[in-house]
Amino acid sequence: MSKSKLFQAIVLFTAATVFVAVTGRPAPSHAAALPSAGKTIGPAASSLPGVRFVHIATSGNIGCGSSQCTYIDHPLLNGNPNAIFVVTQNFNPGGGSSGVYNNHAIGVWYDTGQNKWAIFNQDLVSMPVGAAFNVLIPPAGTNVFVHQATSGNTSGHITYINHSLLNGNPNAIFVVTPNWNPGGGSSGVYNNHAIGVWYDTGQNKWAIFNQDLASMPTNAAFNVVVADSTTAFVHKATSGNIVGSSTFIDHPLLNGNPNAIFVVTANFNPGGGSGTYNNSHFNVYYSSSRNKWAIYDYAGAMPTNAAFNVLLPDTRTDVFTHQATSGNTSGHITYINHSLLNNNPNAIFMVTPNWNPPGSSGVYNNHAIGVWYDTGQNKWAIFNQDTAAMPTNAAFNVLIPPPGANVFVHKATSGNIVGSSTFIDHPLLNGNPNAIFVVTPNWNPGGGGSGVYNNHAIGVWYDSGRSQWAIFNEDSGSILNAAFNVLVLNDLTALPGSKSAFVHTATSGNISSNWTTLNHPLTNGIRPAFVFATHNFNPGGGGSGVYNNHAIGVWYDTGQNKWAIFNQDFVNMPTNAAFNVLVIVRRVYLPLVMRNYP
Repeated sequence: MSKSKLFQAIVLFTAATVFVAVTGRPAPSHAAALPSAGKTIGPAASSLPGVRFVHIATSGNIGCGSSQCTYIDHPLLNGNPNAIFVVTQNFNPGGGSSGVYNNHAIGVWYDTGQNKWAIFNQDLVSMPVGAAFNVLIPPAGTNVFVHQATSGNTSGHITYINHSLLNGNPNAIFVVTPNWNPGGGSSGVYNNHAIGVWYDTGQNKWAIFNQDLASMPTNAAFNVVVADSTTAFVHKATSGNIVGSSTFIDHPLLNGNPNAIFVVTANFNPGGGSGTYNNSHFNVYYSSSRNKWAIYDYAGAMPTNAAFNVLLPDTRTDVFTHQATSGNTSGHITYINHSLLNNNPNAIFMVTPNWNPPGSSGVYNNHAIGVWYDTGQNKWAIFNQDTAAMPTNAAFNVLIPPPGANVFVHKATSGNIVGSSTFIDHPLLNGNPNAIFVVTPNWNPGGGGSGVYNNHAIGVWYDSGRSQWAIFNEDSGSILNAAFNVLVLNDLTALPGSKSAFVHTATSGNISSNWTTLNHPLTNGIRPAFVFATHNFNPGGGGSGVYNNHAIGVWYDTGQNKWAIFNQDFVNMPTNAAFNVLVIVRRVYLPLVMRNYP
């Protein structure tokens, strides 16, 4: 004789939750309600506040008298000679297999002619194309300031800092970057030396010093950003982590994260003890074989006990569905209310229309869309490019990725436009016809008061002649001055949940009228999945491709229990149309099953 028993098993994973139940009741057709905005991933105090990005020297932004500098184009820096920011050389942003060396002392300076900041080589040697730099622009605060060497605070190769957050605090962690002309003055001071910081227990003060013991020039200036033990740490080179010229960093927020953006400064004596000189310029690089970041010493062997202050990367991320309601919609705009976006005009995020999120019937929105920042409401919004009214209950999948080398804004300029295409110059995309990335139009990056509409369906394509990817308007319309948020899916580790990126191609076997059905384990039977898509004209960089001049979206087909990409205007999906797809799953609900046991 057998008895029926009721069992319930709950299986928890780090990134996604799987609910497995064994009951005597049949499961509903879909077991999950619409997920709310997900929990922010990562400790609240895991990173110093501020805007982070990777700046890359290109033929279009290298300048100065002997081409020794590379100009930065960022809304927080442009026209702002009093900006304070810090930089670190990054050999291979995103963990690429190759990179560019720049064995020179660097600094930053403000060019009043261009109204831009630039990173420059102190010895005036030409800046190499492809040299890359991690940049952190912190918010104003008592922990952010400029220190200037004067006759009163300088002794030989040392200039002492007098600041309440540093005085008497040998365990302080801070980073510095030379600033040639604070406030944008017409003249400045070079300091062509490797630098570091050290704590003088006699004076109970921190100082900035030249590693080669050369005299510190009067009026040499430095941007200073003070962190703490929750937002930074000290890395020390030891026999266990040194390999040749490199010392490998072991930290959970950096390991396995090739897109991390962090800033480093040499620290002679953490905690105020004895110390180690390291008279060398350095960069940071990611080793894909070790899945770790390292600090690389240009001068040769990394000295044992050399120490470095390291600011942690920002790992905050979220994925959720936004739905237009009468309360958050005004005309062609629907406002998003999210802690990672509110009051953050420099946020970069991705959006894809979702016809029928769980718990919702479907709503079409046959319009090209974009995102824009409203400085009046201090919120981001999704809008229809043609200014047509936003339908109530229109829904959108939203992904806020953590700042990284793979996350950036691309602007269409006269220098990068050919016809209706704007070419992207980025190390993760150049020469990589198999790259997968998604794109969202951004009306006003940085929250500027004016922006550019781009009322066109868009896609991406690879030009094998240029070895570059481009964003293009499907109808061949002008793309001048349009801006786009770009997320390169070279590594998905830092994104929330279980995730996968792939190229989907529409075929006679998966097309039904205006949609093409996806067949993937993270989408099949999982209605709460978050799906993002961008049209890819020629995956792999083939010489021919397929246009799809239509606003697209994603929807869940409850008949097939699969997700699909569809044309909002009901026009048939073209055979061989291809799409870059990102899928993220926060929760997976498996069906309820009856088990009988003897």
